[in-house]
Amino acid sequence: MEKRKVTLRVMGKEYSLVTDQTEEQLSRITGYVDRRMKELSIVTRAGESMIPLLTCMTLAEELINAQNENKRLIRELAAMRDQMQGNRGGNA
Repeated sequence: MEKRKVTLRVMGKEYSLVTDQTEEQLSRITGYVDRRMKELSIVTRAGESMIPLLTCMTLAEELINAQNENKRLIRELAAMRDQMQGNRGGNA
């Protein structure tokens, strides 16, 4: 996909960037970041300058937790597959 310049609005501020992401992707990402920043600004009552950092830390934590869960599920699936293959081998 070709790169283009877009303007995004997050927390009432506009940001311009160049991207090759689709409108749908940008809308989902921007909406999620905007929502998380607004939530954190309410919950933490942190100053405006701290909200971007708190949001990055929160999103990084979510990403790491999701990666850990993905690894756990992959291990669980591999164990189930091994168990099934072992059961088949024992019945032959």
